[in-house]
Amino acid sequence: MASTLAQPNLLTHDLVTYKEAKALFAETGHPVSESTMRRWMKDIDRATVKLAGVVYVPFSDLLVAHGDWVAAAATIP
Repeated sequence: MASTLAQPNLLTHDLVTYKEAKALFAETGHPVSESTMRRWMKDIDRATVKLAGVVYVPFSDLLVAHGDWVAAAATIP
């Protein structure tokens, strides 16, 4: 009897490019650069996904980081 290994289930519906995320965040009134988002992903040690040469990131991770960033900016006098 052959056994199978469970493969991680990648939530592809949550993946966006940095360019797509930049456009979405611009609509919030709190724009952010692609380089800042790359730093956020590195800082929280989250993996990115590269498909056909395009880098994708989980938008939910970016949303959390963006929310923290906006909240921190609001507390600066």
